[in-house]
Amino acid sequence: MTAKQKQLKNQSKNVPGDNQVQQGGGFVNGSIRVVLVVILVAYMLKPYLFDKPQTSAGELQNFTARGKVMGTTWNAIVCATANQLVEINNADQTRSDETIDSCEVLLARVIQRKLDRIDEIASTYRADSEVSKFNASQSTDWFDVSPEMAEIVDIAQKVAKNTNGAFDITVAPLVNLYRFGPNKSPLIALPSDKQIEAIKQNVGFSNLEVRFEPKPGLKKSIPTLTIDLSGVAKGYSVDLAGKELEELGLDSYMLEVGGEIRCRGEKVDADTLERKPWVLGIQTPEVVVNDAASRAPEIYRYVNFNSYDHSSALATSGDYRNYLQVGSFRFSHFIDPRTGKPTEVVNENDSKAERLGSVTVLSKSCDELSCAEADAYATAFFVLGVKKGSEIAEKLGASVLFLARKDDSAKEVSEVFSSAFNSYDSKTLDQFENKDQTEKKQSKK
Repeated sequence: MTAKQKQLKNQSKNVPGDNQVQQGGGFVNGSIRVVLVVILVAYMLKPYLFDKPQTSAGELQNFTARGKVMGTTWNAIVCATANQLVEINNADQTRSDETIDSCEVLLARVIQRKLDRIDEIASTYRADSEVSKFNASQSTDWFDVSPEMAEIVDIAQKVAKNTNGAFDITVAPLVNLYRFGPNKSPLIALPSDKQIEAIKQNVGFSNLEVRFEPKPGLKKSIPTLTIDLSGVAKGYSVDLAGKELEELGLDSYMLEVGGEIRCRGEKVDADTLERKPWVLGIQTPEVVVNDAASRAPEIYRYVNFNSYDHSSALATSGDYRNYLQVGSFRFSHFIDPRTGKPTEVVNENDSKAERLGSVTVLSKSCDELSCAEADAYATAFFVLGVKKGSEIAEKLGASVLFLARKDDSAKEVSEVFSSAFNSYDSKTLDQFENKDQTEKKQSKK
């Protein structure tokens, strides 16, 4: 056994990472993205960071990894043995000469490599990305792209058709108009109807085609068409990295990128070493104006995922992190491609009105509904609103949870969910805490 192998086997403590978050209309810097699903980092990661019992290289344990990508953060927990990771490292023909001094560092490298690939494709903040090159071109001929780019656009186009254009990646110029994309110049006043109508001439998913044969490509029907993949690319990156883990034989993991989640298998309980299913938290959609960075998010509902034979997905979209204030009006990054306007423009003097706060889409099998699709549908259902969104969710058989705020404080939240959502083992925070306390009392007897 080499020194590197011994080092990997003996290292089971987490190497803390240094992170941050994303999105609006494009991949933005810092924690501006609406991270609407919280994995309860304190709840889920604390046992793995501080309370992990000593285990041998052949025993299952939880390894954590984290990093940054697309202007946001990613976190992963992988249930595996140190021996498995040593074998993966030894079989990696693409690894560099960099020192891999822990299993966590190895995992971070495997995941980061896949996530960086999507950043190279979909970032509107990089002039060298595929999407930026496509947007810069004014040719109406077929434009060659990577297979991944074609697949992302194909998913987006299918969701656009299924939601009557509520999700539309050609919304890019409207996203920039409202300053949620690369254009960060100050917005002095809300755009006029005339400005909006002029820009809408360059919007419409029917003006975009995608193909896979004879080689992957995109085609514009109007030279000025541009696209924004931020509503689907993070979900796609989670799918890509999750599939990589599964191909490496790591079929028990939870992976989150900017709030979009894919999980499979089980975790190891830090106290009992028993294997348990993943429990994910859906955040309460509270508007926090001044101290967003300092306040810990509250969890409204927990979902128990028993994902053994298939990987599962969860994606949430909401209006309470990424928004702008223009005069007395506040509006979020959700732009309705059909009207060219934000879904809700809120007068700060009318903060008591009930408004949709978030939409969560769940999938028990990523083979049937991928994290990329859940990501896009969450945006579409938010744009559609509770009534229309619920109708289409029922038609598609999608598992969807709508959370509306009684007011901006989110002290009172009402929920509407689709029929398919009832099949999940889901509990509100109070129900979850009561169940947890009951189980602890029973275990002491």
